[in-house]
Amino acid sequence: MSIDTNRGFAVSVVIPVFNGGAALRRCLDALCRQQTRHAFEVIVVDDASREDLSTLPDEYAQRLALSLIRLEKNSGPGCARNAGVARATGEIVLFTDSDCAPAADWVEKMLAPFADSQVTGVKGVYISNQNDLWARLAQLEFEERYEKLATCSEIDFIDTYSGAYRKSAFAAAGGFNPELRQNEDVDLAFRIKASGAKFVFVPDAVVAHTHREGWRAYASLKFWRGYWRMRIYRQHLNKAGNDSYTPFSLKAQLLLLVVLPLTLLSKNARFLWKSCWLASCLPLMRSALPDRLLLAVVSPLFCLVRGLALLSGMVAGLLAMFRRQ
Repeated sequence: MSIDTNRGFAVSVVIPVFNGGAALRRCLDALCRQQTRHAFEVIVVDDASREDLSTLPDEYAQRLALSLIRLEKNSGPGCARNAGVARATGEIVLFTDSDCAPAADWVEKMLAPFADSQVTGVKGVYISNQNDLWARLAQLEFEERYEKLATCSEIDFIDTYSGAYRKSAFAAAGGFNPELRQNEDVDLAFRIKASGAKFVFVPDAVVAHTHREGWRAYASLKFWRGYWRMRIYRQHLNKAGNDSYTPFSLKAQLLLLVVLPLTLLSKNARFLWKSCWLASCLPLMRSALPDRLLLAVVSPLFCLVRGLALLSGMVAGLLAMFRRQ
């Protein structure tokens, strides 16, 4: 018997996609395996893919309450998610990405904090089982951030790879900024949090993800994160270097890279800089030990590539803003 997709649901899962049909099917298969007492709908928003995804509702008719929206032109993940939320019938909207595979208890874990009527948003986590060195280092970076979040009494950051909001709060904030091609989830989280919202971090709400592999792909990702983050800080200046997600070690590394040219004048200054750099890498190295010795050893190099890419992107973002002005 097919699932009745005409009735309303209290919970909606919104997934934007641009091509990547194979990964999306893995995501949908994972949602089919959810062990939850909550009935939920799934809304896939096709952001003008070149692939034909029109058969998805029929493919999953027996297993998911799935609907598909296709945008006429590629408009970015923010626009796609806004279109999905507009279609959603749920009072709670869960977000994940098409290249993520939620664990079997993901829906249940994400919804549990909403039993508290004061909770507005929920954030889950990534895991990865890749062998690629840079993908493993990227996962280590996430784990360091998760450790920081776990110590915070309040968080102000929700990623859409594993995130959820009350639909009323989402609507009151105006949804995602359609002009942002990256970091649109950061901007939305900061705007909703500014209204006094309560966010909850749930480290047991897990989605598996395939991180980018190789140092070039990682550096490119970080460059564009830095670039778009400047747009975010222009709107949320109070959050520059002051969010619950960015570890102090990363802030210190960016500052060290800024002053690096000054150390070229003195051997003692260079020694001091290297000592400070290694010290700033210790938290990430500690996260890798004792089981991942190789990751601990290469962490200083990883941090250098990350810092240079982020800093370059931030400079490019600032220059782009000045040109627009």
